[in-house]
Amino acid sequence: MATDNHASPAPERGLRRDVWLAVGLIVLAVLLLAIFAVFITSFAGEFLIVVKGMTLLPVFVAAVVLTTITAFVLALRSRRRGVFLANVSSRLPRGLHIAWLIVWSLITIAMALPILSMGRTLSLGALGAIPAPVLVLAALPYVGYAAFFLANGITTLLGLARRRPTRMLRGSVLVGMPFFLLFASFAAIAANWNPQWTDGVEHTVVYAPNDQPGRAYRIPAMLVLPDDTVLAFAESRQEAMADLLDIDVVLRRSTDGGRTFTPIQVVEDRGTDTVHSPAPVYDTSTDTVWLPFCVNYQTLYIASSRDHGATWSEPRNLSAELAIPAGTWCHNGPGNGIQLTSGRLVIPTMQDDPRALVSDDHGATWRLGSSMGAGEEPQVFATLDDRVCANLRNALGAQRIVTCSHDGALTWDPWHLDEQLPDAGTQGSIMRYSGAGDQQRNRVLFANPGAPYRGEMTLRLSYDDGANWPVSRLMYQGAAGYSQIGVLSDHTILVLFETGRYDLRESLTLGRVDLGWLTQGADS
Repeated sequence: MATDNHASPAPERGLRRDVWLAVGLIVLAVLLLAIFAVFITSFAGEFLIVVKGMTLLPVFVAAVVLTTITAFVLALRSRRRGVFLANVSSRLPRGLHIAWLIVWSLITIAMALPILSMGRTLSLGALGAIPAPVLVLAALPYVGYAAFFLANGITTLLGLARRRPTRMLRGSVLVGMPFFLLFASFAAIAANWNPQWTDGVEHTVVYAPNDQPGRAYRIPAMLVLPDDTVLAFAESRQEAMADLLDIDVVLRRSTDGGRTFTPIQVVEDRGTDTVHSPAPVYDTSTDTVWLPFCVNYQTLYIASSRDHGATWSEPRNLSAELAIPAGTWCHNGPGNGIQLTSGRLVIPTMQDDPRALVSDDHGATWRLGSSMGAGEEPQVFATLDDRVCANLRNALGAQRIVTCSHDGALTWDPWHLDEQLPDAGTQGSIMRYSGAGDQQRNRVLFANPGAPYRGEMTLRLSYDDGANWPVSRLMYQGAAGYSQIGVLSDHTILVLFETGRYDLRESLTLGRVDLGWLTQGADS
């Protein structure tokens, strides 16, 4: 709403500025619309707080577009008439009008911070993944809107302080209102969102942001050794965001079954290179832990430890040893590998396609199996009839992909979808719990987000090698992502997973339950 203010003709410079400002807001709105489209199609289930308010986003974008067009039309009308079109608030009594100018100026200044924070989060996530000019273009709307609101608030307050005739920047209220309502709505959602751990789940934070200055953690991998030493690996990232740039593989060790952990140990640091995708496997015959990892998503390495992770060997370049072609996409697990009854070590990996890395001589030499056919981030377990089955990541909202091998993970059957296992577009963890040489019932565990987004970590149980999953139980309601299962010698189940209240990057937390909890007393 606007009316003529019946003032004398406005300065041409001010009228021209309003038009150019409105044009700038149109450019920012177009860029924001493009970013919104990319976000919805590619990252819709990534941030739980956004999922909770997803219905607000299309309304917000539509409101920004409409108010921006309205501001542009009003600027053109002002230019044509030669007078500024004043806001309705200018017809308020002077005291109320000044109060409104002060309140809205303070609001617009305050809105700059969350706008910049959003831009910073998305920019950190895209660092290294897109060309620098595109990244600058993607950051432009956040910087632009923040600058616009800051300029409006500061200039308005300065004008009032100097007791000069004061008007807000064209579009500051029209365009600012959708931002204000969006932030207020998300603040209300956040204030009322209090996710709970299911009763009976013990939980310990293993990695938290800034355990190392400026670092946070993603992509858990975990081994439980025969003496119940727990090796909890992770990727140490710049604020847990970008999949590229400076990433190190780190480790925390526990000698009391995951109750307490040693300080963070950096296993592999290559400066600003990306070191990623840990997928450890334990060789019971040689008491050796093998740790494959990738560098810059191109080169496969493997290191080993003979003292349960306290020290590590110099890494071997498996890409060179196996003559893997340069440029092959490298991404192990993440999770862990397994050892078959034959002694073969099997490590799930991506070398362009999902495959298995195997060794029949306790890690002296390795070879790659054939493609599994579809999916990403494979996890493997051995069935009681000597097959190796892989469970793979699929798209958001789809079902998990499954395939099995009859020759120890070298070749694979045609893949199929497991209609009982939903996929949140993220990695999941699968592991045998009992039944292999222990006279126990055949039990296999599976953990992943149980919702069609990255939230609601759910633990499942199969009694027939993954053909059916009759038992499932929610562990945590909040944000959840990548996970890794481990089983202690007393049959306690450990699940290390990405979790938080609003965002899965808030911690890597170790959940602890038993079979009775999972089956609610039906099995023990």
